[in-house]
Amino acid sequence: MAVQYDPSIITKHTQALYNRASGIIFAWGVIGFIGGAIGASAMNAQGAFVLVGGLVVALSGVMFGRARAFSLQLQAQVALCQVAIEANTRRATAAEPVTARAG
Repeated sequence: MAVQYDPSIITKHTQALYNRASGIIFAWGVIGFIGGAIGASAMNAQGAFVLVGGLVVALSGVMFGRARAFSLQLQAQVALCQVAIEANTRRATAAEPVTARAG
């Protein structure tokens, strides 16, 4: 059995990449907040300082998450571009008239 080209598989993969990209920003923000709050409380900080420590590290987590999300979105766009190139090439090849070659 030969494997056939199926652009819908690539489209599903790109949608999964976009879903991961949207969730990764939130996840890194939450992880950063928890880590910052734990770190601040480990240094015997009280009340508002624990909250501020969590927020500061959450911001760096969000920045890291955005960079990773951008990488995933770029990967998805490259795959979609390749699908579009293939579709346009297939359409152009089908539209070309067959001509006899002089030899």
